[in-house]
Amino acid sequence: MTVLAAALPRTKDPVGQRLIGWPTSRAAAAVVVLFAVSAALSTASVGRTALLAMLPFAALTAIVAAGQTLVVQQAGLDLSVAGGISLGALIVAKYGGPQQLGAALAIAVAIAAAVFAGLVSGLVVTGFGLPPLVVTIAVNAVLIGLVQFLSGGYSAQAPALLTDFAVGRTLGVPNLVWVALVVIAVAQLVLKVTVVGRRFELVGANRQAAHAAGIRTARYTVSAYVLSAALAGLTGVLLAGFLRTTTLSAGDAYLLPSVAAVVLGGTALSGGRGSLTGTALGALFLGQLNQLVQTYTQTTAVQNIVQALIIGLGIVVQLNLASRLRRRATRRNPT
Repeated sequence: MTVLAAALPRTKDPVGQRLIGWPTSRAAAAVVVLFAVSAALSTASVGRTALLAMLPFAALTAIVAAGQTLVVQQAGLDLSVAGGISLGALIVAKYGGPQQLGAALAIAVAIAAAVFAGLVSGLVVTGFGLPPLVVTIAVNAVLIGLVQFLSGGYSAQAPALLTDFAVGRTLGVPNLVWVALVVIAVAQLVLKVTVVGRRFELVGANRQAAHAAGIRTARYTVSAYVLSAALAGLTGVLLAGFLRTTTLSAGDAYLLPSVAAVVLGGTALSGGRGSLTGTALGALFLGQLNQLVQTYTQTTAVQNIVQALIIGLGIVVQLNLASRLRRRATRRNPT
């Protein structure tokens, strides 16, 4: 516990500076500003109908980005989430009917298949010391190949039971939002309150110190990839139900947003402490940004360019501010 305590910086900064230094507060500020701008430029983009249409997609991004956050905290990057989403969506759509496996068993198989892929990624990264970027790209290629093999090139329709849940609402809020809130809340609680979570953050922040403390670091790294894959598979299952008919490239649209949400949420790409709440806010930012851009143009190319510029600007500001705060902390606490 001594090493764990030493790894977590202490500060006597005023409350205002602490808020600025807290990644979640910066992500929340960005969301507030975006919604204010949206209301000024287009009231329709913040209307009830628009929000109910946007929130499910933001929720799906938040779920897969939560897993991506765990991998990034271990100084990695999971580029296989696109394949995991596509595979999860295909399995539950093709085999979830009453004449096949049934919805419940198909969901379990979909998530289990994604978990196995994550386990392979984690074991290869830790066992052979290969770059996560290379490993997860290779695993993603295998998953996409499996999707093409199982589908035969055809789409599939999700079971009605799953569709009813995915498009339904509880207390006026889309069910997918409730799922995302539960995932984020549980993961955040485990990370910030339990010993396992604090050890997980220590492994990402200082692997040598964690090893010296007797922590088996490889287990935590592998678990990050496994959990990321599991959440990607879950995202695929929910996406299949929401879209009703899945496509072979269903997960492609969530790869870059999953990384962007992590960075916008304030989790450092170098690993260590992260903010799942910030990641969820980053996903909400991306969802509303997409909604705002679509009110002005339906041209996909223009939408992508505008979103890329704004996301890039947001990431630069977030990283620059975080870097300045780290340098200020180093000057104040040189030891």
